[in-house]
Amino acid sequence: MIEVITDDKHRIAKWAKPKLEGNVQWANFQAFGFEREGDLVGAVVFTEYTGNDIHVSVVTTDPCWWHRRYIKLLYEYVFEQCECIRISALVNEDNRKSIKLLRGLGFREEGRLRSYFNPKDGIVYGQLRSECKWIER
Repeated sequence: MIEVITDDKHRIAKWAKPKLEGNVQWANFQAFGFEREGDLVGAVVFTEYTGNDIHVSVVTTDPCWWHRRYIKLLYEYVFEQCECIRISALVNEDNRKSIKLLRGLGFREEGRLRSYFNPKDGIVYGQLRSECKWIER
């Protein structure tokens, strides 16, 4: 059974950071962890909140937690609790699994940051609240 952790963001971030590319710096963030049998198997970290937008990073070592109810929970956090109008993600152009995940969730490619992941480009993805199929409008 999967347990959602919402009250231990520093432990979740410590687990997630080494699994992400680049020099990850999270000064102000919120994190959701997903545990199975006491071990973290997934994390979703939200950063760069501006009021209109928030950035998301997803880490998983086991897709067992990636279910509709948890996806809906994460989108409710972004669009209802934070009241954002959009959500953004940045991914290495070679990270096919992340690109497939983002597109499957409904994100659209919005731009490219050349050599962001030296030497690879970073691709910026975004999704508007009005495009989100995971929440009620």
